Amino acid sequence: MKKYKELSITSQAIILYLLCILVSFILSPLFRDLYIKLFKPDLIGGGFFIVDPKIEVAIGGFYVVYLLLLSFFNFLLIKNKKWIIFGIGIIIPALVAMTNGYRYIFWALVLSAAGWGLAQAVLLIKSKKKI
Repeated sequence: MKKYKELSITSQAIILYLLCILVSFILSPLFRDLYIKLFKPDLIGGGFFIVDPKIEVAIGGFYVVYLLLLSFFNFLLIKNKKWIIFGIGIIIPALVAMTNGYRYIFWALVLSAAGWGLAQAVLLIKSKKKI
């Protein structure tokens, strides 16, 4: 079996997206409160085109984790064409942010930047340990 870095860029991208989705589903219950604090949804239904507020908060927790992890895993694991892979993976969350207002756009950018910053910190620590 090939190592991850030896796979084609398309295979790496598919694995990255599946990894982000899987980990986001697992961690979304932990981030539901963060979704409520950051995005301040009305919780009367209607957000994410969902009627039930409980489902809306569950999807919101997934949304928060996905934004954070997509940029984190992308900039940590992908070596070539990072921005193209990130751009393709962020299309749907960006559309959600654009349809829900400035607060969603702002926090989507902040969470993506936080994921990028965490990835850069991990790469910096990794490069310092090799020396």
